[in-house]
Parts: sequence; structure tokens; C-alpha cells
Amino acid sequence: MLESLSTDSMISVNDARDIEKSAQEKGITTLQLMENAGANTAKIINDKIPLKDKNLIVFCGTGNNGGDGFVFARHAKILGAKVSVFLAKKSSEIRTVDAKINFKILKNYQFDIYEKELPEEQLKKADIIVDALLGFGIKGKVTEPYATTIQKINNSKSFTISVDIPSGIDADTGEVLGISVKPNMTITLHDMKKGMKKENSEEIRVVDIGIPKGFL
Repeated sequence: MLESLSTDSMISVNDARDIEKSAQEKGITTLQLMENAGANTAKIINDKIPLKDKNLIVFCGTGNNGGDGFVFARHAKILGAKVSVFLAKKSSEIRTVDAKINFKILKNYQFDIYEKELPEEQLKKADIIVDALLGFGIKGKVTEPYATTIQKINNSKSFTISVDIPSGIDADTGEVLGISVKPNMTITLHDMKKGMKKENSEEIRVVDIGIPKGFL
């Protein structure tokens, strides 16, 4: 599940898209990849910081990175965390089928979900914040409401973990696209992205999402 880091295997955004496309052609669905990403991320975090009874907020966007966050939230709760989910936009704006499926699961299990606004008291009591706002495909400056949300995360004193890549970082160049999450740890999926480094991602771990290495 947890893989050793190697700069030789760093991949570009196009590489990541090709790998996902190839996995689908070989029969691995994007829904499976999302489930593996969220579940295995929860296990890695639990190994570092036992999640039982921890107050945890998962900040989610409306794309597949947010979908990974929805899955993570479910598995974190299974591991005993007290989980709240913050959706940066309205749930009606969730863009992908897989993310919609996993958001519906959270609603069916009556998770604490906040859309667009998060009470300050919730943020203050968070032990851990998980950033699943923006994935590796972002181009151009971070726009609202994400910019303000990222600033709130950065102003928090909670231990912050980004899923795949810190939101607001160009995955190919490492450039900060106006503003970016400043995590204490980043759990990246399948392989490190070329733009990732300690300066923008802090402690980096690579997590298996079910795609054998070396295949396209």
C-alpha cells in the first residue's frame, strides 16, 4: 500500500491521465480507483496519527479529488474519527459521476456535511484537516471560493494533509497558482507528480490505488 519514494518515477499530469485511461481500458473502473485512493489514504494517516476520536474536517472540491475526499471521510469514520465534510461549492455542482456516487453515500450515512460555509467553531476544534479540494489538473490562478477556503486552511493550527497534491500547486512545475494549501504531509496517488517537493508538499508518501506499476 505504502510505496518508497523515488524521483525517477515522478510523473507528469499527462502521464497520470494516460495511466488512468490505460487502467480503465484494462478493466479497472474510475470508481475502483477512487475507492482505493480514499481507503488507502485513511490507512496511511491512521498509521501516522491514530484517527480514533480525532476531530477531522475533510475539505472537498467538486471534482474527482473531492470524490477521493468523500471516500476518505467514510473510511476515517470507520477507523473511529469524528468526521465533518466541507464542500467548497453546492452539492449540485459536483462534476463527476464517481464523486456524485460517493457524496450520496455520505448523505445516506448521515455524515455532517457543510456546503459553502463552515462554522468557525468547527474549524477551531479540528485536530486534522484533509485537503481534497483541487486535483492535479488545475491550470491558471486559483479562483473563489477555493482561494478563501485555502486561506482558512492555512490559517488553521490543525495538522493538515493534502490528498494527491496540495491544492493550488501546478503538478508539473510546482508553481503556486496564486495561493496553495501548505500541508504538513501530502499523500500522493500512484506516483509522485513532477512539481512536488518538500517546499510545497512537506512529508510526501505515495499510496497504491490498485494500478500495477510499469503498465500503460
